[in-house]
Amino acid sequence: MTTCDGFDIRTRTWPLDRVHGLRPLGDALHLGRTAGPAGNSVAWLDTETTGLAGGTGTYVFLIGIASTGDGCVSLTQYFLRDLGAESEMLEAVGDHLRRFDALVTFNGTRFDLPLLQTRFLLCRMRADIASESHLDLMSVARRLWHRRLGGYSMALLEHMILKVERCIDVPGWVIPSLYVQFLHTGDFDVLEPVFAHNEQDILSLVALHGLAGELLAHPDRTPVVVDWFGLGRLLDVRGQVDAAAGCYELALEDEREPSARRRAATALASHYRRTGQPERLLDLWDREAQAGILPRWQGLERLAMVWEWELCDPQRALTHTERALAALNGDGDPCRARLLHRRERLLRRVRVITRSLRGPEGAEAISASEEIASLRSR
Repeated sequence: MTTCDGFDIRTRTWPLDRVHGLRPLGDALHLGRTAGPAGNSVAWLDTETTGLAGGTGTYVFLIGIASTGDGCVSLTQYFLRDLGAESEMLEAVGDHLRRFDALVTFNGTRFDLPLLQTRFLLCRMRADIASESHLDLMSVARRLWHRRLGGYSMALLEHMILKVERCIDVPGWVIPSLYVQFLHTGDFDVLEPVFAHNEQDILSLVALHGLAGELLAHPDRTPVVVDWFGLGRLLDVRGQVDAAAGCYELALEDEREPSARRRAATALASHYRRTGQPERLLDLWDREAQAGILPRWQGLERLAMVWEWELCDPQRALTHTERALAALNGDGDPCRARLLHRRERLLRRVRVITRSLRGPEGAEAISASEEIASLRSR
């Protein structure tokens, strides 16, 4: 430990073969590069504060910054021993962070970085500590596990995903009171669990980063439970459209919640449309119309859209629109109005095509069908 005027600097290292979570740290570092962020030198950041709400009255009293080098993971912890030395500690922290061009956090976008920038500004210092390339793993975790686990806090992910058990740990909500106790008594012993807590947070951050990279690199062999739709969305954003489509297909295998199933089916349909696979589009919406999870009329409406716009067959599109109207079963007026509008448009298109192919007799036939359709809608 290095003692400075009003703050301390603690360092410790772990070998790359140290296992935390599902993989050794060295493997996690390698796999994490797939998830990003872009950059040549990456740091992992976690802070401990005097409050969880943020704001100008909240101090950052412990800042952990991890990096790699010399065959190990190195952690540097900056501890504010005296509130009056905040600017000196922040200067050292700023110099440290500026060595890196990429940063990984958990909720850093909404908490750690804004709070640090506030403290820099209040000390009348440059607040350019945020790297141009920043990955907030909380957004990734929300996509991958929120619906599966009912949450995505680091504590929940450690227990359910990383399989990490903290033998002795201090709850995060207790940490501010322990620091206040230290300020009154000067007893370092009360803060030892806080330093250990920060260390574990950093190790879990590295492990979670590696797991995210592994899921994105190899979505076909996931070592943990995931929300397939969420993984598909992450892959879609990265341009891995075929892998994303595979995830959407897996999501539809066991998804029973209507709104989530609709999102997965719509995303998969978009992929089929972009890649010119109308047959698979028809098969998808036919299955959804028969599955009984989504309203039947929605699947039939999508089939009508495929026949009209992808396959340019307004007659079959009209048939499916009629079936959708028949299956509506009291859904809202906007849905019925939309289908009626579609039917009227298709009737006009079919009439034009019939006239061009059959002459006056075809026009009479389509007029009769229009009258029958009008009677059905009354």
